[in-house]
Amino acid sequence: MIMKKHYLTIIIVNIALVSAGWTLFENSVSAQGQTSASGLDPDIAEMLSTNPPPLGFATRLDYIKSFTNGVDLEKAYRAKRISKEEAMVAMMINKLSPADNSEMDAYGKVVDQNGEPVVGAKVRGFLEFEEKDIDEEHDTKTDVQGRFLFLGLHAKGLAMVPEKEGYEFNANILSNVNRPSNYLPDPNNPLIITMWKLHGPEPMTHSDRESSVPRDGTARYFSLLTGKKDISGGLTVQLFREPLEIATKDLRKPFNWSFTLAITNGGLLGYTDQPYPYEAPSEGYQKVITMNFPTNMTGWQSWFKHDYYFNDQNGQIYGRMTIEVHAGAPTPEAYFKIIDYVNAAGSRNLEYDAGKQIQK
Repeated sequence: MIMKKHYLTIIIVNIALVSAGWTLFENSVSAQGQTSASGLDPDIAEMLSTNPPPLGFATRLDYIKSFTNGVDLEKAYRAKRISKEEAMVAMMINKLSPADNSEMDAYGKVVDQNGEPVVGAKVRGFLEFEEKDIDEEHDTKTDVQGRFLFLGLHAKGLAMVPEKEGYEFNANILSNVNRPSNYLPDPNNPLIITMWKLHGPEPMTHSDRESSVPRDGTARYFSLLTGKKDISGGLTVQLFREPLEIATKDLRKPFNWSFTLAITNGGLLGYTDQPYPYEAPSEGYQKVITMNFPTNMTGWQSWFKHDYYFNDQNGQIYGRMTIEVHAGAPTPEAYFKIIDYVNAAGSRNLEYDAGKQIQK
């Protein structure tokens, strides 16, 4: 499953050890009615008394009582600051539930890109368990307000995936899928899940080409329709590296470089983490975008990859593209790649279908 292993752990990772010993622990506490002054089984009380407490705690038991949530308990157990038996004591004293027993109640609402409710969408709820290899599925549907709910479910985590014909859902955006670990169920504050309402693909061109650009700032021109080198193509690319010549052994060392993109009769608009880049904005474009990478830059790197919306011919062409460039190669020119989807009919709709691709 796409959502498998992406949930935040709620109680303790090694739940197999805890659950395996839990019954034994409960039995030992109640066996023969034997308890110490602390209310614990004498053997466990002795174990706690022999382990020294950390600084700031009078007894080991005080330290164990300080774990009031599963996240801190898990961290301490992983770091071997507490033992399996001590983890069980903490779970008993503070009434912490095993991960697979956590309540997964959820109130949600499915909306489209305009915030309108998606009515009648199937919502597949996947429960994840610590001790099971497969997810358990529970399905529901959205009402006339786009709302849905899951009640009475218990597991380690819950993922919610909506489906409806005429809509697209990007399940790779995990924040749009997983029930947050700190979520408090509230029908008046539902979890919002966004889908894209499809308008229908239009005829578009698509290119995916590798090329190169000089490293001395000489302009190189590319066609926005084909991705090929073309002096009248619309996209101007410039890269400048200092120094121009770098020995292979020094390519890992930072160097100064810059990269410029320009569209004279249009512009570019960068975007990141856009799950549905299917409609070009009507404004906000810049004719020239320059990225500088000085040697003292935090997070400096010798390559660049980014997504852009663009328009050309004064708004008669709209598209989206991914640009990638590597400035550190020892070759005479730097590696350059362009992947684009272009609607040349003046529409901002960028939904692509290979069956409607225009060949150029």
